[in-house]
Amino acid sequence: MAEEGRQPSMTWLFFSPSGRIGRLPFLFSWLFWFAVGSIFLMQVLKNEAEETALALWTLPLIVSGVLSTVSIAMLAIKRLHDIGYPGPFALCLFIPVLSPIVFIALCLWPGADGANEYGSRRNAPQQ
Repeated sequence: MAEEGRQPSMTWLFFSPSGRIGRLPFLFSWLFWFAVGSIFLMQVLKNEAEETALALWTLPLIVSGVLSTVSIAMLAIKRLHDIGYPGPFALCLFIPVLSPIVFIALCLWPGADGANEYGSRRNAPQQ
């Protein structure tokens, strides 16, 4: 029997602050954005000598950078919710000295078992 309520989707995973996610989806989502940014950066560097191609690849690089920044903030908020902390702590990811420490902590720190104030189950929007 299917569970009632909101179902997870890619839009929810990448661009919504509601609910909770586990360590593995958090890590794989980061790796996805890293790969997307790397592909566009590689194309920009490869086409440095050609102005038209450089301009065409720079726009997707900038757009992916903005989208990934927003998405990473939403992912961190959901990961913090899984641990039991409020979302504003996600701002620590944008402090250069703290960023690697916070990222490693979010990847390794186990989430709360069972329901908490941010959702009844992991890897799902808040009901």
